[in-house]
Amino acid sequence: MMNATNTAFTKTHLTDGTLFSDSQKLGLKYVLDYNPDRMLAPAYTALGKTPKAQNYGGWESRQIQGHMLGHYLSALAGFFYQTGSKEAKEKLDYTVDCIKNLQREDGYFAGIPSVPFDAVFSSSGSFNVDRFSLANWWVPWYSVHKIYAGLIDAYSFAGNEDALKIVTKMADWAIAGTSKMSDSEIQKMLTCEHGGMCKVFADLYAITKNEKYLKEAERWIHKEVISPAMKQQDKLQGYHANTQIPKFLGIARLYELTGKPEYRTAAEFFFDTVTKRRSYAIGGNSKGEHFGREYDESLERDTCETCNTYNMLELAEHIFAWNKDSEIADFYENALYNHILASQDPKTGAKTYFVSMQNGFHKVYCTHDNAMWCCTGTGLENPERYNRFIANEFDGTLYINLFIPSEITTQDGWKLKIDTNFPYEEKARITVLQKGAKTKSLKARTPAWCKAFYDENKLTKGNDGYADFGNLSQDTKIEISLPMVLSIRRALDRSGNFSIKYGPLVLAADLGTKNMPQDIVDDHLIYMQSGKNEKVEVITADLKNPAHWISRTDKNTLTFTTAKTANEKGISYTLRPFFDIHHVRYATYFSSINEAENKRTKAFEKITIDFIEPGRQQSEVEHKFKTEKTSIGYIDNVDRNCRIFDTEESFIQYKAKFDATKQNKIILTVYGKDKGNLTVNYGSELLQTIQLKGDGGDDLVDISVEVPKKLVKAKQKSVRIVREDILIKGSKGARILEIRVTK
Repeated sequence: MMNATNTAFTKTHLTDGTLFSDSQKLGLKYVLDYNPDRMLAPAYTALGKTPKAQNYGGWESRQIQGHMLGHYLSALAGFFYQTGSKEAKEKLDYTVDCIKNLQREDGYFAGIPSVPFDAVFSSSGSFNVDRFSLANWWVPWYSVHKIYAGLIDAYSFAGNEDALKIVTKMADWAIAGTSKMSDSEIQKMLTCEHGGMCKVFADLYAITKNEKYLKEAERWIHKEVISPAMKQQDKLQGYHANTQIPKFLGIARLYELTGKPEYRTAAEFFFDTVTKRRSYAIGGNSKGEHFGREYDESLERDTCETCNTYNMLELAEHIFAWNKDSEIADFYENALYNHILASQDPKTGAKTYFVSMQNGFHKVYCTHDNAMWCCTGTGLENPERYNRFIANEFDGTLYINLFIPSEITTQDGWKLKIDTNFPYEEKARITVLQKGAKTKSLKARTPAWCKAFYDENKLTKGNDGYADFGNLSQDTKIEISLPMVLSIRRALDRSGNFSIKYGPLVLAADLGTKNMPQDIVDDHLIYMQSGKNEKVEVITADLKNPAHWISRTDKNTLTFTTAKTANEKGISYTLRPFFDIHHVRYATYFSSINEAENKRTKAFEKITIDFIEPGRQQSEVEHKFKTEKTSIGYIDNVDRNCRIFDTEESFIQYKAKFDATKQNKIILTVYGKDKGNLTVNYGSELLQTIQLKGDGGDDLVDISVEVPKKLVKAKQKSVRIVREDILIKGSKGARILEIRVTK
């Protein structure tokens, strides 16, 4: 596969009759039910020819038409590669042959006329552009990009040589047009959503080794978005989410081809920002298709656009290839099971656009012929991508990333089988079926959710989150225990909302079908502002011990129930894996009451002058943050980010507000079990040395440090609030969770 560096070819086949295999077969049928002539119809019209069949409806009858043709090509190529489907190959080859006959002499091909592109190329920079319109046309590059990508996939995964010839001619047409534009004019053009055009040219360079494609790829780097990420600055708030992700796929591919470290920095920073500070429990992101404030986890209907996660999983594949870090694979597993698998209706194969996180709402699916949303397009591809990350080989080591029943074949002939019924079974067996030509070692991921992994399997913990099983042999047979437990995943915004997980699976409350409308529709927007929700009661049970009030009632279906005593109304909820929730109202989040935390918050509200959240970028940036030798952490038991002092020379510094008319205090919040020393300075003045004894249990401990009133001086008498540095030094391992200035 061509999407990562230093990775050897591995072919993975899903085991028949299993969870992902069944979903993949349905996805294949859904794609094969499309008529290629109807997919091609917009292109015939755009190029002045008479279509052989009528357009599909919805977006395929609007200015974005043709985007589905690209996804169709990618899906057919992927299904042929993953399943060997002859019908997929036949339809793919037929479609590519039609495109070959339709393509203009100058290389242009699309589902739309070349009008907007011609206008831009010849305008000397005077074209109209906004976020979703270029030369008064709805996202023309976005639409055309899908066809570029589909043709590249047709060549890469299905070996269609004509597809490569077509797409290189298309690329040459684009280069001829953009050669008339200055770099500043191209940056202006990139204001409008343009899909993954940067990656298209990077991929063509990787295939052809023609330098002109690499040069063009770097011209398509959207500096407005990429430059801040190169500086590790989160400027995503307010941006359309899925417009940005393909830009970082392009920059990731360019890093692999050029080795430029700033490209890697940008891709990794973006990935961490989205996955750790801007994602929901199911691994999806965005609200109303846009990024909000960091840590915002608003429970709305228009959350978790599905094609965002499709793209984030591809970005994860790149970044994993560079780092081989289980944390990346943990994200992948979470998003694959809880969003992507959950986004396809297991009866009809219909796909979701948004996946609502609003309690009491329901999933909304596309009709087969008349919806044609962006997420319908990526939804065609998602099932053929299930295989991609199960196992990857790097430098002679085979990494088992996901415990999905399958057979794996390496480029040098090793064949292995993953035998499991996970997640319905808490074991996986890895067996060598055939010895390969070269020495091969094996590593298997140790999931973050599997706390007892090392004890259960009597293994030594590795630094990368992978258990090392050494070199494979013809007789290798490994059994891995994967004990799953109930856990609570708190919302990032500390709203009191939380999700329930069993192992990696988000459990959703099945709220039944009361007042359920038709949920397979042409237009998903009809339900975004109308319709009713089913109410979900506030949970009053102990969140630290979910097993005390949640019990498993069916092992075969992973059905759970909550105790009636878990809420004041005495209602027991039925919980099932979110991927198994369809055509019912549901809740993936619950709200909780924490009287002690509420009391603490209210007490601080009355006296707080300034508040800093170490480890949370926006808060730190706003307070002119400086540090040396600290790192960001998260403490699950108290639901707090933190700054960790990594060495004895570590420090953190913030510019905070103080009230010159009051007696001020600095309140440091630490975790009760932490031990070590902290020193606190106001400016250059040492205020106090604190010894943490670790005797505070699983609680927040607030430490008060007096600030002498004589130190807090305003430069002018009329000024009440002054700003001064808070400098904190700590011993190795000590952590700061919150900093307050109070009166």
